[in-house]
Amino acid sequence: MNHPHKLIIVDGIPGSGKSTLSEMISKELTKQEIKNIFYHELTEKHPLFIYDCKFITFKDHSEAEYYFNRVVELFNRFVELHKNESEVIIIESILFQDTLSFAYNMGMDRLKIKALFNLLVDILSRLNPILIYIYQLDVRRNWEMIGKIRGVEWIPSLHTQEGLDEAERDWKPNQEFIKSLIEEWEIPKLIIENKDYLWEQYTERTKEFLEVNSLMSDSIS
Repeated sequence: MNHPHKLIIVDGIPGSGKSTLSEMISKELTKQEIKNIFYHELTEKHPLFIYDCKFITFKDHSEAEYYFNRVVELFNRFVELHKNESEVIIIESILFQDTLSFAYNMGMDRLKIKALFNLLVDILSRLNPILIYIYQLDVRRNWEMIGKIRGVEWIPSLHTQEGLDEAERDWKPNQEFIKSLIEEWEIPKLIIENKDYLWEQYTERTKEFLEVNSLMSDSIS
């Protein structure tokens, strides 16, 4: 069976629950015998990650240009790979957190990031995507919770006030910039404003959103 939307994008800042939500979507699609491919952020040899270069700063024009062109190349190749397949594709983190947010944190010019976003929108349109974006209303609390869940060894600075100050300072404007891009993207989208971590409610809203967009039936228990 062919589905109207061949790509489900799940995104948000680090630790916002993207992987958990994406895994749920993949399992529910499988329950309904809908073939799907889930590209977890940690998928080995992820087709949308750049492995052949370590970047220092995108204030360096040559680095920024290489990154920009390589991202466009990888996304084009990804769409060509999947456009004729019957499976629904699920990607988490890679479009916003690991591509555009990364460019933001590396100092790329905002207009250049927006130009990259517009190119990626055009490329991904061939898969008729839908988007689920988890927006953290309290960025600092988000990082505090990540630190507690993942432990001191993950990012030790998240267990200090200075480290939390830095995480909030870096990611709050980053998230606002990304959200401004998302709001311009005219595709079916669900923005989950996460304040109270009501994951059962967010899961049900996600299922309803997928049902409305003909990717699930209402028979899921």
